[in-house]
Amino acid sequence: MIRNYFTLYHTALELHEQLAGGHLAEIYSEHKNEVCLDFVTHNSQHLQIIVITHNPLLCLSTRDGEKRKARHSASLMTELFMQPVTGVAISPSDREIHIHFSNESFIVLQLFSSKTNLFLVRENRIIDAFKHKSTLAGQQYQPAHDSPGILRSLEILALNKATFLEQFKSLKNDSTRERVSAALPGFDRTIMEELLGRAGDEESPEALFIAFQSLFFELLDPQVTVSEKKNGEPKFTLLHNALSPSRSFDSMLDGLAHYSNTMRHFLETKEELKMFRTKLMRQLKKKQHALDGFNPELLEKYAGNYERCGHLLMAALYQPRPERKSITVENIFEPGAPEKIIPLKEALTLQKNAEEYFSKASKTRGKLKKMEERQTLLRKEKEQLETLLATTETISSPREARRFIEQANSQKGKSNTPTLKNNRTAPPLFRTVNLSASITLLVGKNAANNELLTFSHTKPNDIWLHVRGAAGSHCVLKGTTLHNLVAIRQAAEIAAWYSGAKHSALVPVIYTLKKYVRSGKKLAAGQVIVEREEVLLVKPSNKLFTDQA
Repeated sequence: MIRNYFTLYHTALELHEQLAGGHLAEIYSEHKNEVCLDFVTHNSQHLQIIVITHNPLLCLSTRDGEKRKARHSASLMTELFMQPVTGVAISPSDREIHIHFSNESFIVLQLFSSKTNLFLVRENRIIDAFKHKSTLAGQQYQPAHDSPGILRSLEILALNKATFLEQFKSLKNDSTRERVSAALPGFDRTIMEELLGRAGDEESPEALFIAFQSLFFELLDPQVTVSEKKNGEPKFTLLHNALSPSRSFDSMLDGLAHYSNTMRHFLETKEELKMFRTKLMRQLKKKQHALDGFNPELLEKYAGNYERCGHLLMAALYQPRPERKSITVENIFEPGAPEKIIPLKEALTLQKNAEEYFSKASKTRGKLKKMEERQTLLRKEKEQLETLLATTETISSPREARRFIEQANSQKGKSNTPTLKNNRTAPPLFRTVNLSASITLLVGKNAANNELLTFSHTKPNDIWLHVRGAAGSHCVLKGTTLHNLVAIRQAAEIAAWYSGAKHSALVPVIYTLKKYVRSGKKLAAGQVIVEREEVLLVKPSNKLFTDQA
């Protein structure tokens, strides 16, 4: 119900009480599909509105107090900074919240599930937008002026049974659900299910009216509640029949903030568990591949052949040796078999060649023993991974998922199960550059170190950099995305400094996501194959460098 018209109606009322008479400090975006509006209220307190797009489970929430934005944040609609707020209101006929300013412009929070957006309007024309700016800017904005609006239309029906029944009967839709949906604007699927449930199995017009009337006045005086579904997913509702356990709020803004924080945690834990399962399956595949590659029978065959060659040479010590590179002897181990040709080392006697073959047999059996031990260990590790993977399928709540992941991570030192701890501190193996509190650049020191950095200490969506056309360090940028060109350029300057082209005026540096960097069987350590790279021309610089290695 986070995008329901009644939720947004009460949200707009509370925002008006706090923001009217205050001013907008700034608007910025720190994360993809998320924008923050930082206001100073009429009583000089900071209130931030966070709008989330492209996520049906999140919409709008607020946060009290001043929060310093990250360095890589993008400022938006700067012409509104420090503008006084004159009021906040919801559109009478749509799920849009309008924030009005003293300069005759207003921000539209368009909170549709599939089209959530934020744009700036002046003189009924869109002049800026958070999403799709290139297509929206310059278009006419025509706010809905349908009379009498959603709330007034519902109020007329709730106060007059005859009007409700007349409108309901006039509709020609096939099902009761479709007729009720057409008659009651603003009633989404959740409220419609509640209405039909309260009306009972009869679904007569009179029963529907009684259920609608009680539900409408309940929505005008809502009980803001956040409860939990069986799978641990938070559920937001305005109705007075929340699931247990639940938490109630006197303020719509407080309820939305709590729901948003809880839902974020739920989604993060769900994604973390998904990543954990992916790592488990990847390791299982590697273990199985290693097990499939074992061939102890072949090694035993080699060892037996080496040993037989040694015995045959010892039996032929006094046999003439016309050739230095090989000798043909009778195969005394297989009577009736053809004679056997045994390769020899020219510089060694037959006895020394026999000793060489006995040594090869011994070494091969030593390898076989180690292989069998390794095979036993791999089977044990594979069983542990299979047990962990099976356990993930029984997890039914975020709380269980969090406990499971923490326990699995705590066993990292005791087994080879994967860990998901998000540790931004770089290993001491690499040079480290802290571009900001959240963005870190790792720089390799040599070929082997580059290989280790790229393929053992990097995640698929980390940004990988290297100078083009010259030897240099592999560099990995963590804590940001490809949209942050400022941080990427800083990292490219440092990558150029740690290359063979550091004395050039301008150096081309390629960058791409680590998942597009791969190794090759015939490539030397530190050499890679790169796909989908972009190129920056930069001046080599180490002014931001702080060596923590």
